[in-house]
Amino acid sequence: MNTKDVFGMKIIDKNAKEVAKIAEFEFNVKTYKVNKIYGSFGNPINKKYYEIDPNTIISIGDYLLIDTTVEKLSENTLDKIPKAEQNDLKVNEAMGKTVLDAEGNTAGKVSNIDIDFDNFEITNITISKQTSSFGKKDVNVIHKDEIKGMGDYVIVNKVFKGESKDSAEKEDKKEDESNEKVKVNINID
Repeated sequence: MNTKDVFGMKIIDKNAKEVAKIAEFEFNVKTYKVNKIYGSFGNPINKKYYEIDPNTIISIGDYLLIDTTVEKLSENTLDKIPKAEQNDLKVNEAMGKTVLDAEGNTAGKVSNIDIDFDNFEITNITISKQTSSFGKKDVNVIHKDEIKGMGDYVIVNKVFKGESKDSAEKEDKKEDESNEKVKVNINID
């Protein structure tokens, strides 16, 4: 499931009470397992958070249903989302990270992360790279097995063939040659 579609989704407890809205996911960069979900509640000036264990999730659809109560979650209310531990990364921190391919070239930036909620793990990342000044984007989906590491950058074990300056010039030359005019004289007697 696309994380962009999930952020802001309402969280409902086992007593059918609205608890919070999904604000963040935290995952391990070695196993890609989601180990924490954070729900936010309150007004924008005085926002608070709940840490939700993925094991308490009953299902996810239009809402996230959890097998706990708001009273139980209220016992550990957080003023802010804590900093991720050493091998963990928050989804919002991963968004926008520069992705490097196997040859050390920039492949683009992380524009989305897909999560399999049956297994609570990251399955794919989407990489976007702007290819022209007109807003055209090159989009690639990378499976978690193609990721070598995630830190300040994301390194993938794949090479992305971008259009080099030389190949662009060759293409322009071919186009010019095909557009040349040919004069043909046809004499009909």
